[in-house]
Amino acid sequence: MAAPLPPRDRVQYRQPRRGVESLRAFFNGHAFDRHSHETLAVGLTDAGVQRFRYRGRQHDSLPGGMIVLHPGEAHDGECGADGGFAYRMLYLDPGHGLDLLREAGRGAALPFARNPLRRDVTLRQAFAALWDRLDEPGDGLGQDEALVALWRALAGPGASREGLAPCRLAQVRGALADAPQLPWSLDTLAAMAGLSRFALCRAFRRAYGASPHAYLVDRRLARARLDLVAGIGAAEAAVAAGFVDQSHFTRALKRRFGMSPGRFARAAAAM
Repeated sequence: MAAPLPPRDRVQYRQPRRGVESLRAFFNGHAFDRHSHETLAVGLTDAGVQRFRYRGRQHDSLPGGMIVLHPGEAHDGECGADGGFAYRMLYLDPGHGLDLLREAGRGAALPFARNPLRRDVTLRQAFAALWDRLDEPGDGLGQDEALVALWRALAGPGASREGLAPCRLAQVRGALADAPQLPWSLDTLAAMAGLSRFALCRAFRRAYGASPHAYLVDRRLARARLDLVAGIGAAEAAVAAGFVDQSHFTRALKRRFGMSPGRFARAAAAM
């Protein structure tokens, strides 16, 4: 019997939003020659042993391990064990990152990675959250929050504390509640509050127990549920409430209430 063929290399590249590029790949041997990027590269090894040379040393990243590569630092890549390796990588615009770090009072320098391997649960969670959000093209606010959280995790602890007058915070919440159908961005909300994006996310969660994005989804769900009760179809209710489409509405409703729009409408009609 002939030996099975090794799995083929696979690469998927995207530019899901301005300032962010993503790459998902599987390599069974040599992956790429020595090169560098103009971006800050943040990656997660999903399977196998991801071997590369960086700053004169060989590094092996294992499943669940994070990799952070500074702009301009040359590196290569290959499989470090039989069976190949799979990983995901986000390439972040350093100019945008510097703006965010300055807003947070972290100075004007990118977090330099002398050791590119990071076993950091907070960083891994922030990476995974942004990766998932990038699959939601109509969820600008959710993507904004996730990107801010990733840069905060990269910079580490010690952000400056910034206050927010209760009336300004209530103004942000009121705007989201009054017009959940609008495509809100974190830039817009931060400007409304007169604070940085970091400070707004932290203060809003501290005051209301949820991020601005989570609160917005709740308001959209509340509006869409009222439409369902009134007999409006799920697709129309979803768009009117601000969801990109019915599938986004369905996923959000199932996460919150464990039922589809159709089942929710039937349950409401039976009351």
